[in-house]
Amino acid sequence: MSFTAEKGGLPQQAADSGPSTRTEGAVAYWSSHQRLRWWIVLLITWLIGGIYAGSYLRRGWVPHDEGAFAQSADRVLHGELPHRDYTEIYTGGLAYLNAFAFRYFGENFGTLRIVLFVFFLLWLPVFYWIASRLVSDWHAGGITLLAVAWSLPNYSAAVPSWYNLFFATFGLAALLTYFDKRSSRWLFVAGLCGGLSFLAKSTALYYVAGVLLFFLFYEQNLSSSRANPERPRRFLYSSFVAFSMVLFVAVLAALVWPQASVERFLNFVFPSAILATLVFVREGRSMRRPNRERFLELLRMCIPFGLGFLVPVFAFLLLYIRGNAFHALVSGVFVVPSKRVWGAFMDPPDIATIAPSLCLAGVLALGAWLRSIARWILVFASGVAIVYYLISSAHDTANYRAAWHAAYWLTPLLSLVGGFILWRGTRGVASFGDSIGQQQLFLILAVSSLCSLVQYPFSAQIYFCYIAPLVILAAVAILVLFRSIPRPLLAVVFAGFLLFAVLRVTPPFIYVMGLYDQPDPETQVLDLPRAGSLRIEARSVEIYKRLIPLIQQHAGAGEIYAAPDCPEIYFLSGYRNPTSALFDFFEDDYGSSERVLRLVDSRPIRVVVLNGDPSFSEILPTDVRKALMNRFPKSERIGDFEVLWRD
Repeated sequence: MSFTAEKGGLPQQAADSGPSTRTEGAVAYWSSHQRLRWWIVLLITWLIGGIYAGSYLRRGWVPHDEGAFAQSADRVLHGELPHRDYTEIYTGGLAYLNAFAFRYFGENFGTLRIVLFVFFLLWLPVFYWIASRLVSDWHAGGITLLAVAWSLPNYSAAVPSWYNLFFATFGLAALLTYFDKRSSRWLFVAGLCGGLSFLAKSTALYYVAGVLLFFLFYEQNLSSSRANPERPRRFLYSSFVAFSMVLFVAVLAALVWPQASVERFLNFVFPSAILATLVFVREGRSMRRPNRERFLELLRMCIPFGLGFLVPVFAFLLLYIRGNAFHALVSGVFVVPSKRVWGAFMDPPDIATIAPSLCLAGVLALGAWLRSIARWILVFASGVAIVYYLISSAHDTANYRAAWHAAYWLTPLLSLVGGFILWRGTRGVASFGDSIGQQQLFLILAVSSLCSLVQYPFSAQIYFCYIAPLVILAAVAILVLFRSIPRPLLAVVFAGFLLFAVLRVTPPFIYVMGLYDQPDPETQVLDLPRAGSLRIEARSVEIYKRLIPLIQQHAGAGEIYAAPDCPEIYFLSGYRNPTSALFDFFEDDYGSSERVLRLVDSRPIRVVVLNGDPSFSEILPTDVRKALMNRFPKSERIGDFEVLWRD
């Protein structure tokens, strides 16, 4: 195992596998030929990634997702304030962005996806730039395409988690630039990315936590290089670090504790706890520097980062201060989401499914150990195994899941291996030492490990895709340090993951279909005026093309009431939601006969739509349904929906 690094801080393997560079400090200088090649590879990668993702942009939907995002933007467009005037399910900033797009590009589902695609096109070159710091430009292009294949094409809805991924990547790039420039403006930019991400979804706080963890690690590197061995040990700052790490792990454990299991702790606590433990045990090397200097060093990083985070958050907060709705914002962002947590819950895979990831790690370790012809035999055998799984996973559910789980469980394994590498460097076992490469590795691991918490508590398969590009960066940051692993073996593994994503993960629309393969079911265009030409299942097209015109025919100029959990019905039909909730379980008195009947009697509601298969809320009680049927005696059932109206 080799940990060699150039004095510029880039791993030696990156320099060996690409054009040679001349470094001064942390800045690499390229010839015009090398710079041109970098841009050419970027352009090729950008075109391939953009075309591939764009071809799936309007494919697939989860009706309640599309309806919630669109209805939220529509309500903002008509002057409502999130959290005060209706129960916004996220922070609310994304609703303003989507409302702006609605105003200028039309109110339909396709507009939301176009906005998302613009951010994706901005994200793609930033990801490539980060990858090119780790490996050569051609390899960075391939890694970027791997990240594309495991991300947006699998579910192109404008969910806030995609924006969390994009801004976390932008922030990561800003922090890596800080290594080169040593300018606090890049810390400010990294904080700004965190603040904008928070306005999309509060899980951006995981990114912020990862950055703060890195700041402690980075300060230790600076202090250990500047410490005077003749000075006495100082314990105040070290006590602060120890307390912070214990509190950090305790908060993570408390977050997961209500639904505690081995799988959840291994996925959501263990990766970050490994890094926190590393910071804790490294502290002894930095204790001979004055406490004041160490606190000031930490503040020099935290203050510009914190200011950057607060700028967009405070600007958003002004809307609520002016609208006398500060309490509504705080409650909506930090209290109401607890209802969503318990309304949408899914367990991670069973602990036994970690076996494929362990086998993959074992194959790579064996490849680093074997020599001569034995290596080529291993490469050939690995290639045969991957081809077998690619072919058999088309019809064998067990093999499909084995291939998927090989990717899913990488986060805890990468944190364990990365933490061990960094600990060895701390112990002086390798020349990896306190280089920029070490800081780079810890930063990527910290951000990827903390951002993986977006999968809790709803560990659906698609939620792994929201952080898969960060996991890929972490894997690359570690693998470039193991120069003894045969390049052909890495190429085979890379090809296997890429082809599995392209051939097996993306086509069956994984959000809906789960862990098995089938032909793409999303083949029919929903050509309703507000549907944005989404391509969805034929059965859903049939249902909504009958349902929406029927509602419009009988509602006329009046209103409708659709429940439970029917945000897409309101948006597609063009009627306003008479309640404040996008999903009915957010209403404290949901299901109350008195509340529902008072609503339909006090407003010009002409049509009631009853959902027989809601996503989160319970079906309306029988007495409420009977009372509604008495008031609206005409009815027609379409799919899971029952439409009630009166002459």
